[in-house]
Amino acid sequence: MLDIPADLLAVIRPGSEAVARRWWASLEEEERLQVAGLWDDRREVRFFSPQADEAGRLDEWDQVPGVEGGRFVPRDDAWGLAEWGPGYFEHLLAHPELVLLWEPAERTFHVGCTRHQAARSCLEAGQVPAEFVCPVGSSACHLLPLRGARLTRPRPRSTGDCGR
Repeated sequence: MLDIPADLLAVIRPGSEAVARRWWASLEEEERLQVAGLWDDRREVRFFSPQADEAGRLDEWDQVPGVEGGRFVPRDDAWGLAEWGPGYFEHLLAHPELVLLWEPAERTFHVGCTRHQAARSCLEAGQVPAEFVCPVGSSACHLLPLRGARLTRPRPRSTGDCGR
Protein backbone atom coordinates (compact mmCIF):
# COMPACT_ATOMS: atom_id res chain seq x y z
CA MET A 1 0.00 0.00 0.00
CA LEU A 2 1.42 3.36 -1.07
CA ASP A 3 1.75 5.78 1.83
CA ILE A 4 0.67 9.41 1.57
CA PRO A 5 3.56 11.55 0.25
CA ALA A 6 5.39 13.39 3.04
CA ASP A 7 5.52 16.67 1.10
CA LEU A 8 1.73 16.47 0.70
CA LEU A 9 1.32 16.07 4.45
CA ALA A 10 3.66 19.01 5.01
CA VAL A 11 1.22 21.46 3.39
CA ILE A 12 -1.86 20.24 5.23
CA ARG A 13 -3.15 22.49 8.02
CA PRO A 14 -2.06 21.45 11.52
CA GLY A 15 -4.70 19.19 13.08
CA SER A 16 -6.02 18.00 9.69
CA GLU A 17 -3.57 15.15 9.22
CA ALA A 18 -6.03 12.51 10.49
CA VAL A 19 -8.66 13.63 7.95
CA ALA A 20 -6.08 13.51 5.16
CA ARG A 21 -4.97 10.02 6.17
CA ARG A 22 -8.60 8.79 6.21
CA TRP A 23 -9.10 10.29 2.74
CA TRP A 24 -5.89 8.63 1.53
CA ALA A 25 -7.01 5.25 2.92
CA SER A 26 -10.35 5.58 1.10
CA LEU A 27 -8.59 5.76 -2.29
CA GLU A 28 -7.92 2.75 -4.50
CA GLU A 29 -4.24 1.92 -5.10
CA GLU A 30 -4.43 3.22 -8.68
CA GLU A 31 -5.89 6.52 -7.43
CA ARG A 32 -3.11 6.81 -4.83
CA LEU A 33 -0.50 6.32 -7.55
CA GLN A 34 -2.19 8.97 -9.67
CA VAL A 35 -2.35 11.52 -6.81
CA ALA A 36 1.26 10.80 -5.82
CA GLY A 37 2.29 11.25 -9.46
CA LEU A 38 0.42 14.53 -9.77
CA TRP A 39 1.96 15.79 -6.52
CA ASP A 40 5.49 14.94 -7.69
CA ASP A 41 7.45 18.22 -7.62
CA ARG A 42 9.58 17.06 -10.55
CA ARG A 43 6.59 17.96 -12.73
CA GLU A 44 7.44 21.60 -12.03
CA VAL A 45 10.98 21.11 -13.31
CA ARG A 46 10.18 18.95 -16.34
CA PHE A 47 7.69 19.71 -19.07
CA PHE A 48 6.89 16.07 -19.84
CA SER A 49 5.95 13.14 -17.61
CA PRO A 50 7.74 9.80 -17.82
CA GLN A 51 6.20 7.66 -20.56
CA ALA A 52 5.57 3.92 -20.45
CA ASP A 53 7.32 1.66 -22.94
CA GLU A 54 5.79 -1.44 -24.60
CA ALA A 55 6.31 -3.47 -21.42
CA GLY A 56 4.56 -0.80 -19.30
CA ARG A 57 7.75 0.39 -17.55
CA LEU A 58 7.98 4.15 -16.99
CA ASP A 59 11.02 6.15 -18.04
CA GLU A 60 13.24 7.39 -15.26
CA TRP A 61 12.99 11.10 -14.58
CA ASP A 62 16.50 11.67 -15.88
CA GLN A 63 15.35 10.33 -19.28
CA VAL A 64 12.61 12.97 -19.53
CA PRO A 65 13.75 15.92 -21.65
CA GLY A 66 14.35 19.17 -19.82
CA VAL A 67 12.57 22.31 -21.01
CA GLU A 68 13.42 25.93 -20.13
CA GLY A 69 11.36 28.80 -21.43
CA GLY A 70 9.52 26.57 -23.89
CA ARG A 71 12.73 25.20 -25.44
CA PHE A 72 14.41 21.86 -24.98
CA VAL A 73 17.59 21.85 -22.93
CA PRO A 74 20.23 19.82 -24.80
CA ARG A 75 21.59 16.79 -22.97
CA ASP A 76 24.97 16.95 -24.62
CA ASP A 77 27.60 19.63 -24.30
CA ALA A 78 26.98 21.03 -27.78
CA TRP A 79 28.78 24.28 -26.93
CA GLY A 80 31.83 22.46 -25.62
CA LEU A 81 31.56 24.22 -22.27
CA ALA A 82 33.21 21.30 -20.50
CA GLU A 83 36.25 21.78 -22.74
CA TRP A 84 36.68 25.57 -22.83
CA GLY A 85 34.61 26.67 -19.82
CA PRO A 86 37.32 26.31 -17.13
CA GLY A 87 39.87 28.14 -19.30
CA TYR A 88 37.43 30.96 -19.98
CA PHE A 89 36.68 31.23 -16.26
CA GLU A 90 40.41 31.48 -15.53
CA HIS A 91 40.69 34.18 -18.21
CA LEU A 92 37.92 36.19 -16.54
CA LEU A 93 39.63 35.88 -13.16
CA ALA A 94 42.96 36.96 -14.65
CA HIS A 95 41.40 40.01 -16.35
CA PRO A 96 39.27 41.76 -13.75
CA GLU A 97 39.12 44.88 -15.92
CA LEU A 98 36.54 43.09 -18.03
CA VAL A 99 33.16 44.16 -16.79
CA LEU A 100 30.45 41.70 -17.70
CA LEU A 101 27.87 42.96 -15.23
CA TRP A 102 27.00 46.54 -14.44
CA GLU A 103 25.31 48.31 -11.64
CA PRO A 104 21.95 49.55 -12.82
CA ALA A 105 21.26 53.23 -12.30
CA GLU A 106 19.46 53.81 -9.04
CA ARG A 107 16.16 55.45 -9.79
CA THR A 108 14.30 57.36 -7.13
CA PHE A 109 10.84 58.75 -7.39
CA HIS A 110 9.02 61.40 -5.40
CA VAL A 111 5.54 59.97 -5.11
CA GLY A 112 4.11 62.99 -3.39
CA CYS A 113 3.27 64.32 0.01
CA THR A 114 -0.49 64.33 -0.28
CA ARG A 115 -0.81 61.53 2.25
CA HIS A 116 0.82 63.64 4.98
CA GLN A 117 -1.31 65.94 7.07
CA ALA A 118 0.89 69.01 6.42
CA ALA A 119 0.38 68.70 2.66
CA ARG A 120 -3.32 67.86 3.02
CA SER A 121 -3.81 71.00 5.08
CA CYS A 122 -2.30 73.05 2.24
CA LEU A 123 -4.57 71.39 -0.30
CA GLU A 124 -7.64 71.90 1.88
CA ALA A 125 -6.77 75.53 2.56
CA GLY A 126 -6.03 76.17 -1.11
CA GLN A 127 -2.65 77.74 -0.45
CA VAL A 128 0.84 76.80 0.66
CA PRO A 129 2.14 78.85 3.60
CA ALA A 130 5.46 80.63 3.08
CA GLU A 131 7.00 78.65 5.98
CA PHE A 132 5.92 75.25 4.54
CA VAL A 133 8.42 72.41 5.02
CA CYS A 134 8.08 69.09 3.18
CA PRO A 135 6.77 66.49 5.67
CA VAL A 136 9.25 63.89 4.39
CA GLY A 137 12.16 66.33 3.98
CA SER A 138 12.35 65.85 0.21
CA SER A 139 14.09 68.51 -1.86
CA ALA A 140 11.99 67.31 -4.83
CA CYS A 141 8.71 68.11 -3.06
CA HIS A 142 6.27 69.64 -5.53
CA LEU A 143 4.82 71.97 -2.93
CA LEU A 144 8.14 73.73 -2.10
CA PRO A 145 8.15 75.96 -5.21
CA LEU A 146 4.57 76.93 -4.38
CA ARG A 147 5.36 78.36 -0.91
CA GLY A 148 3.36 81.48 -0.36
CA ALA A 149 1.17 80.82 -3.42
CA ARG A 150 -2.52 80.17 -3.76
CA LEU A 151 -3.43 76.74 -5.21
CA THR A 152 -6.99 77.51 -6.25
CA ARG A 153 -9.00 80.47 -7.37
CA PRO A 154 -11.46 81.77 -4.83
CA ARG A 155 -14.93 80.36 -5.26
CA PRO A 156 -17.56 82.79 -6.45
CA ARG A 157 -20.04 83.53 -3.70
CA SER A 158 -23.44 81.96 -4.08
CA THR A 159 -26.22 84.45 -4.65
CA GLY A 160 -28.80 82.10 -3.23
CA ASP A 161 -30.74 81.94 -6.46
CA CYS A 162 -29.93 78.22 -6.99
CA GLY A 163 -28.48 78.75 -10.44
CA ARG A 164 -31.26 80.86 -11.94
